[in-house]
Amino acid sequence: MDSQMRQAAVREHVKKKFKGKQTLQSKVHPHQPESVEREYQRVTNAYMRLLSKLVTDTMIPEIRKAAKAELPPDYYRHDDMDDLYRRLERAFEKCEKELERKACSFDLYKRISEVAALTVKLSIKDWKRMVKETVGIDLLEDYYNGDFFKRALEEWTRENVDLIKTIPHQQLDKMREIVLEGYRNGTTTTKIVKAIQKEYGTGRSHARLIARDQISKLNSEITHKQQQDAGVQEYIWSDSGDSRVRSGHHRLNGKKFRWDDPPVVDERTGRRCHPGEDFQCRCVAIPVFDIDTLDL
Repeated sequence: MDSQMRQAAVREHVKKKFKGKQTLQSKVHPHQPESVEREYQRVTNAYMRLLSKLVTDTMIPEIRKAAKAELPPDYYRHDDMDDLYRRLERAFEKCEKELERKACSFDLYKRISEVAALTVKLSIKDWKRMVKETVGIDLLEDYYNGDFFKRALEEWTRENVDLIKTIPHQQLDKMREIVLEGYRNGTTTTKIVKAIQKEYGTGRSHARLIARDQISKLNSEITHKQQQDAGVQEYIWSDSGDSRVRSGHHRLNGKKFRWDDPPVVDERTGRRCHPGEDFQCRCVAIPVFDIDTLDL
């Protein structure tokens, strides 16, 4: 059956659902895959614990050891701090090498690719439910096994592996600055250790933000492809309905837009994007099915 004949058959099949109308908004509200976001967080938390263990087992003892070796009994530092700095640098070099060794055995790519696959699985499940309950068509189980999804997942996985890998290394660099600057300014070892631990907490918080942002972006990309493949040209912007929604996004809530013409989300800069594409965006696109363009 060619494309035109298939579309004609689809239109005939769904005619009753449209009840003489040209368009039909989805009866099912799409969702952000929060369970996948939590799984992403579990992976990043486990990866960050590689650094936590190094900080606890290696870095802090080395810092205390290096500082103690350079301090006289009355705990006043020598004017010449060169030896101390060299010891501290060696301690950080040791941590850097150990972090790299542990990271190699963590198999981050495999774990993140599993997160990506789960995102697709839940997104497809959501989409099939929207199609079934709105236009009455059951999509096949292998409906979305094409090359696009394979390429999109591989690219997203590579980008996210690279992104996650940078976090502990960036934290280690910041910790190095904290330690060296602390001793230059005469900060006590106890306060330096507390500052290091605080910096580690900042890194974990950053990882949580990345999880929400990246899962939302992947889900948005899949949604865009699913809807356009089905002949859906328009959608209703729907925000998450809480106090964290940005004013620029709330302004778009409930309004209809086209996939080939993303709306302005920032009037100051003129920046445009679809739901879920902006940083930390939790908005979704409710599909508007058109009987003349529907292609399932």
